[in-house]
Amino acid sequence: MAPLIESLSRIASRVEILARGVESDRLAAERMLDRKRPLDAREHARNILAKVPDSPLGLALWADAAEAAWLDHEAIEALEALARQVPWRADVWLRLGRVGMRSGHPHARDALERAASAPDERASARRALLDLCDLDLAEGDPARAVRWLERIPAGLGTQKDEAALLRRAECLLALGRDHEASEIAEGLADTVGEEAVAPAVDEEREPGRRALLFAKLAWTHGDPRDRRTGAGEPTLGRAAALMNAMRAFILDVPGAREMLATILSFTRDAKTLADARAIVAGAGKFDEPSLVAAFAFAEGRREDAREALVRAVRAGDALAAPALARLAVETRDIGSLEALAEHAPRALPPGLGKMLAAQAALGKSAGEEALAALDAVDGDPELEAWADELRARAYALLTEGERADWPRLLDVLLAEARELGQSRELLRIEGLGAELERPIVLAIVGEFNAGKSTFINAFLGVDVAPTGILPTTATLHRVAWAADRFARVILTGAPDRIVAHEALKATLAELQSQSSIIDRVQIYAPIERLRWVEILDTPGFNAPNPEHARAAMRAFDEVHAVVWLLDATGPLKATEAEILKKVAEMGLPVIVLLNKLDRLGEADLERVTEHTRTGLAEIGLTAAAGPLAFSAKLALAGRLGDEAALARSRWKDAEDEISKSVVDRADTLREQALRRRAARIASELAEHAEKRAAEARAVVEAKAARATKLRTLAGPLLERPDEAVAQISGAVDEPVRALLADLRPLAQIVDGARDEVTIASYAAPRAVARLARPLSDALAKSLSIDEATFGPAFVAVALEGCVAGGVVATDVGERMTSRMLRAGVRAFGSALLHEASDLEARAARPKVERRLRALAEALRR
Repeated sequence: MAPLIESLSRIASRVEILARGVESDRLAAERMLDRKRPLDAREHARNILAKVPDSPLGLALWADAAEAAWLDHEAIEALEALARQVPWRADVWLRLGRVGMRSGHPHARDALERAASAPDERASARRALLDLCDLDLAEGDPARAVRWLERIPAGLGTQKDEAALLRRAECLLALGRDHEASEIAEGLADTVGEEAVAPAVDEEREPGRRALLFAKLAWTHGDPRDRRTGAGEPTLGRAAALMNAMRAFILDVPGAREMLATILSFTRDAKTLADARAIVAGAGKFDEPSLVAAFAFAEGRREDAREALVRAVRAGDALAAPALARLAVETRDIGSLEALAEHAPRALPPGLGKMLAAQAALGKSAGEEALAALDAVDGDPELEAWADELRARAYALLTEGERADWPRLLDVLLAEARELGQSRELLRIEGLGAELERPIVLAIVGEFNAGKSTFINAFLGVDVAPTGILPTTATLHRVAWAADRFARVILTGAPDRIVAHEALKATLAELQSQSSIIDRVQIYAPIERLRWVEILDTPGFNAPNPEHARAAMRAFDEVHAVVWLLDATGPLKATEAEILKKVAEMGLPVIVLLNKLDRLGEADLERVTEHTRTGLAEIGLTAAAGPLAFSAKLALAGRLGDEAALARSRWKDAEDEISKSVVDRADTLREQALRRRAARIASELAEHAEKRAAEARAVVEAKAARATKLRTLAGPLLERPDEAVAQISGAVDEPVRALLADLRPLAQIVDGARDEVTIASYAAPRAVARLARPLSDALAKSLSIDEATFGPAFVAVALEGCVAGGVVATDVGERMTSRMLRAGVRAFGSALLHEASDLEARAARPKVERRLRALAEALRR
């Protein structure tokens, strides 16, 4: 920055200096500064102040000399005194803030904010805003940092403010908005050779900052400069990342060493590592713990890398702690976190602290405690994959063993469903709890006329399931235990029908003739086997009505095992193979039976059995039992008393397999079915959460688009308010005339009698009442903004500021209203930037979706 004496000497009075005979000291001090002899200049400046205390020129010379000599404490003392003498000078506040930043002065931010608020010194205000952005970036608050940038007016024409664009990209990258940061980076790559709207704040380091930005983007997404040519491949991205990180490292940019260490850790090319070693050694940084660890990690010596950083952390090396934290994330090493927590707990980031807490909870099998800790990690993209891994382990604690911890699992699912507001899923989850003690449900599946109802009757030993019903009336039939024999026909849109077993066929036929919609049929009987196994008879998949096939598919959601009946005279048709493949994918155990044995000879039976076995293998289905051939018709006759028919039916083989595969494995089947259903519910809830998140993202994207538009519109208002005033003059002429009439009495007051406080209290409310809303509405209309409810409040504050600043006390004519309008236009521009910042709230990735997907995965294992 230019010396303060150059700017102050143009406005400060030298009369007193000449009168006190210290003009020679002033000239000598300036000469010493030109000759790079700041300590000599300092002595001459102090001579001036000894004879002319609080002289602005003397203070400016002292500040310039002290800063040039790196005497920051003296520079701050001089600048604070100078700021009291010329509080309107933004360049003084800027210099005070920047020296304060360098020395850690507690009021550095306040000084920069004073400089940033200067309306007429745009260059100093811009530099102060950039410095404030840097402060917040360094403090890890990119959301606040980006707001300072929004107060910088946009460039003129095709010119670009590279410093502001660079910092905006850094903020967006820190906020996780990588795509937007990449788009800005592409623009920065195009600014080489263009005229910038303003020079960089720290020209010798801005190229390094840009290189570091490119390194970070290339490391995660490929070189942004290669996107336009389609060359952004991973290998090119890594090469670009390393090249840019090296450049930033050589230029000693803050954060470059850490970025270089990260990239080197994953570099495996020996020549590249050798070149990097030479550069690091040339910079005298070869012994830096983070770089030592990076080279060790790259060479496969992970333990050496961790030990090097742990030793440095134990020795109190402040720079080793972040490197150890980074190594912990990159390698998912809990041991590194434990060392960091033990030796440098203040350097442990909150997210990693939660990861460590989750690991400790997992160590004592406290899954729910681990999950609670991991919830606080969501939103950190670097930790999400690691958090998902630990989350899966936490859920595994609830699902391990032969029987999951269902009370706790169901509580987890209920809590998630409540958070998402899914009442239907709440009922389904509560229903899972009842399944723990209910009988096994065995689905009897096959195409129409495969003999399903006959099989059920044979299995139960009584004729309870309706046979011979037309395919158009087929529906789900559930056979369960009850003390009495009856059937319940559940209808859609009509009362249920309760009938005796003997009347069921006639009732179904009657309802069919009336076009009634049958939802399902519940058949009850006091058969002992039904206490342990309930039967679900499904519609045929080849029934004329497609809804019957869909009903049969839905049946798989509520069963524990499947008996698939194939017609032995034509087994495993293409339609059957298609459905069986879906059943195999669902993980349901399937017993495959070939019915109608009585229609085949022995040779044909062997051929059909082998054909079925080959077909099952082709669709990837490993049957729990079978294929076994039998005759349901003969079996039913045998169960009803015909011993010869029972012997010919081979029913005992089929019954034994069902007992072994279903009845004897009831507990296992019940557990497997519960896991499938719970996993399905968790997946559906996760999809709902993702859909809700997508809707939220769409809203955020729409808001971001509007924010971009508002920022674009704000620039001209802040830079060229006179043009906006001219454009809306017709719309505000009448309220301006009314305001002038209101203020006319003030013009009659004699100058000496004017009391500024009284005048301000009179004028301010009238200016606000007359101009705030009309001016805001006129600007909104001229800019084609649908809603501008946020504008009047900002405009009102600006108008009050004009009055409080003494404008009315010195001029109550058209010049005064013109200044008010310009202030109002600038305020409206500031309102647009404020609204843009509010609109850009970032939608966090939903915790619910990640938790539910991890739970579903754990249940499927």
